[in-house]
Amino acid sequence: MSTMRRILRLLKPYRLLVYSAFFFQLVVIISRLIQPLVTRVIVNEVIIAGQHERLVSLCAALLGLVIFRASSGFLRVLFIERASQSVAYDLRTGLFRQLQTLSFSFFDQNRVGEIMSRITGDLEGVRNYLAVGLITLFEQSVTFVGALIFMFTLSWQAALSILSTLPLIAFIAFRFRKRVRPMFREVREQSAELNTRVQENLAGIHVVKAFVREVYEKDLFTKENQKMLTMNLNVTDIWSTYVPIMQALSEICTPLVLATGAILMANGQMDLGTLVGVTGYIWMLTQPMRMLSQLINGITRATTSAEKVFYYLDLGPSIKDDENPLPVNERNGRVEFENVNFQYDSQPVLQDINFVAEAGQTIGIMGATGAGKTSLVRLLARSYDVDTGRVLVDGIDVRKQNLKELRRHIGYVPQETFLFSESLFENICFGKPDSGLDEVILAARAAQAERFIEEMPRKYETVVGERGIGLSGGQKQRTAIARALLIEPNILVFDDSTSAVDMQTEYLIQQHLEQSIRGRTTFIIAHRISSVKNADLILVLNQGKIVERGTHKELLALRGEYFQMWQDQLTAITGEGGVA
Repeated sequence: MSTMRRILRLLKPYRLLVYSAFFFQLVVIISRLIQPLVTRVIVNEVIIAGQHERLVSLCAALLGLVIFRASSGFLRVLFIERASQSVAYDLRTGLFRQLQTLSFSFFDQNRVGEIMSRITGDLEGVRNYLAVGLITLFEQSVTFVGALIFMFTLSWQAALSILSTLPLIAFIAFRFRKRVRPMFREVREQSAELNTRVQENLAGIHVVKAFVREVYEKDLFTKENQKMLTMNLNVTDIWSTYVPIMQALSEICTPLVLATGAILMANGQMDLGTLVGVTGYIWMLTQPMRMLSQLINGITRATTSAEKVFYYLDLGPSIKDDENPLPVNERNGRVEFENVNFQYDSQPVLQDINFVAEAGQTIGIMGATGAGKTSLVRLLARSYDVDTGRVLVDGIDVRKQNLKELRRHIGYVPQETFLFSESLFENICFGKPDSGLDEVILAARAAQAERFIEEMPRKYETVVGERGIGLSGGQKQRTAIARALLIEPNILVFDDSTSAVDMQTEYLIQQHLEQSIRGRTTFIIAHRISSVKNADLILVLNQGKIVERGTHKELLALRGEYFQMWQDQLTAITGEGGVA
C-alpha cells in the first residue's frame, strides 16, 4: 500500500487533469446506470401500456446518453493520458538526473542493461497503470456500487442473489494476488537480465564476431529467454487456475437473477419492465467481477515495477559534498597523499600511500596490471573515497571541497576512451561547451589530433559513431587528450592514454604536451617507460604499495623493479642483447 500511495502522489502536480478525467469517467458511468431505467420505461409504458407517442422521445434519450457517454469518454482519455505521460516525463527526467548524481561504485555494481530496463520497461509499467489501470479501477468500483444501489432500488431480492457470490469471489481473488505477485517480481528481474544480455552482446558485437562466438552468445540468450518463457508460463498457469473460476462465478449471477425475477413475476412482485431493467444491471455488476483478476494483475505489475523505479530514485550517492565545504583560495595543483588506504568490496587496493606532487610537477606511475595505478588517480577527483588517510589538493582534503569545483580543475584522459555520438568539435569541447573553434583547434594540435581531423571531409563537424566508432584507437585517444587539455585544468591525469598510438606518434604527442602541461601538475600512468622517464617523480606500485620512487636515473641506479621493466622494454625493442 505504501508503494501504491507513492504512485498516486506522482499525480499530485497534475491533479486538475486527473480530477477532470475522473469527472468525465463519472459522467460515463452515470449515463450507463441511467440506461436500464429508460429501458424499463420503454417496456412498461410503451410496449405494455401502449403509449407509443413516447417511443421517439425515449429512444432519443437513449441516443443522447450514447453520444454523451462517447464525448465524455473521449475527454476522459485525453485528460488521463496527458497526466500519465507527464508523470512518465517527470519520472524519466528524475531517474536520469538521479543517475547523474550516483557514485562510480553504483555503476560498478549495476549493469547498464538492468538500468535501462528500469528506466524503460518498469517506468512504462507505472505509466500504463496510471493511464489505464487506475481509471479502470475507479470505473469498475463505482459501476459496481452504483449498479448495486439501482438494483436494490428495483429489486432487493435480485440484488441479494448476486451478493451471495461475492465472498467466494473475494477469497479466490485474495489467493490469486498472493500467488501471482512474487511471480511478477521474478518476471521483472528476469526481464532486466534479458535486457542486459542483449545490451552487452550488441555493445561487444565486434568482439563476438572476431572470435566467432555467435553460436555461444545465441545459446546464452536462448538460456535466459527460456527462463523468461518458463516464468511467464508459470504466471499463465496461475492465471488459468484462478481466472476461469472467478469468471464462472460472475457468470452464475445471470441465471440467479433471472431465476429470482421469474419467481417474483410469478408471484406478482415484479413487472416485466423491472425485470428487463434488472437484467440491464447484471452486466454492470458481473463485469467488475470478471475484471477482478485483470485489476489485480495490473496493480501487481504496477507495484512491482514501481518498487524498482523508486529504489533507484531513493538511492543516494556514496560520494557527497561536505555540508560546509571549504573554499580553495588558490588553485595551483599541489597534491599530497597522507597514509592513504583504499579497498574495494573488502579487497585491499592501495596500502599506506604517501607522496607529494608539488604544483607543476609531473608524476609518473608505473606497475603491473592490477597494482592500483588507476585507483590511485581516481581518488584525486573523489571517484572513490579513501578508507583511511587523506588526499589533499591545494592543501585541503578533497572530502572537504565542493565536488564539482574540484572536478572542474582536473582533466582526465581515461585508458578506455569514450566519445559521444556527436561531432568531433562537440566531443573536444564537452568539458567547456562555450569554446570557440580556435580554442578547439589549439587543443587538437597539442594532442596531435589536428592532422587526422583536417583530413576528414567535414573536419571538426565530422560526427563519430557510437563510442567513437569510425575512429582508430589512437585517433580516439588523441581526441580525448584534446578534450582534457581544452578545459585548462590545474591537474592533468593521463591514464595510459597513449597506449593505442605508435611510439612515433607518442613521441610527437609528448613533444607538444610539454608546452600544454607546463605549470600544471600532471599524473602519467603508463606501461612504456618512454612516457614517464622525464617525470619529476616516478612511483612504482606493486600490489597497492609504493615499492620504489625517484627520478628515472635514480630508479635505474636502484636496479630494482623499474630497472627490470627498463631492461625488458629495451629487449623488446632491440632484441636479445639490448642493454641499459
